Amino acid sequence: MNIDLHAHTNQSDGLLAPQQLIDLAMENGVDMLSITDHDTISAYALINKLPRSLKLIPGIEISCSWNNKTIHVLGLDVDISNQIFIKTIKDVVDQRLKRGEKISKALEKLGIKNSLDGALKYADQNLGRPHFAQYLVECGVAKSSDDAFKKYLGKGKVGDVKFEWMETKVAVELINDAGGVAVLAHPLAYKFTNTKLIELLEEFKSFGGRGIEIISGFQTQEMTDKLTNCAIKYDLVGSQGSDFHFSNKNYSSLGKCPSISPSIKPVWDLFD
Repeated sequence: MNIDLHAHTNQSDGLLAPQQLIDLAMENGVDMLSITDHDTISAYALINKLPRSLKLIPGIEISCSWNNKTIHVLGLDVDISNQIFIKTIKDVVDQRLKRGEKISKALEKLGIKNSLDGALKYADQNLGRPHFAQYLVECGVAKSSDDAFKKYLGKGKVGDVKFEWMETKVAVELINDAGGVAVLAHPLAYKFTNTKLIELLEEFKSFGGRGIEIISGFQTQEMTDKLTNCAIKYDLVGSQGSDFHFSNKNYSSLGKCPSISPSIKPVWDLFD
């Protein structure tokens, strides 16, 4: 089966509308898909037509804090009608907007006007720095999104407004209480030392986390082997996904990620 359990739409920082992502999944022969937008499940209400041959797994990618570092946890097979889950996620979206207002004020001091409205054109409601980057490119202040982060939005820059994400333990419990499976997303992307990675995996499991993303976008075989060994050592199920945002050489194509090793129990065995 062609399984992709990590993909984004324009409801967070992807480019395609939800229905367009579904259509692309069908074109690419995907059998099982999860839309895992950052801190929102709004994409699911915008899907008009779901082919019978595609199994859609409700999902989300929650931004959270661990030891004062931002990490991401996937919630797969969550009950997106769970009212506590819905309210908690809405609160995060509201907080993102408040942070956006602060970013806009900081940019205005540099003479960049109307950046909040400009960013919201790209973000709808779930606002993030990538949307400000798109606006800065649009108005000619930056040459590219990377340039926008380098000059205005990246670490230590004027638009680097800190955000108090929920604690990882809270995120895992939220997912579990909504009937989902908590999976640590792209564990090597955080560039932790081996000691810190071990500490994270041990705590993640103690919080109730049950999975680890072994395949995520572009990665080397060495990275895959390391994460496979982590799954075995900590008795975690394995997940895989492209982390697709849009068709670009910097992102893996939807449905084109390799499969996890058959020696690992797959996360989809836990889905209802």
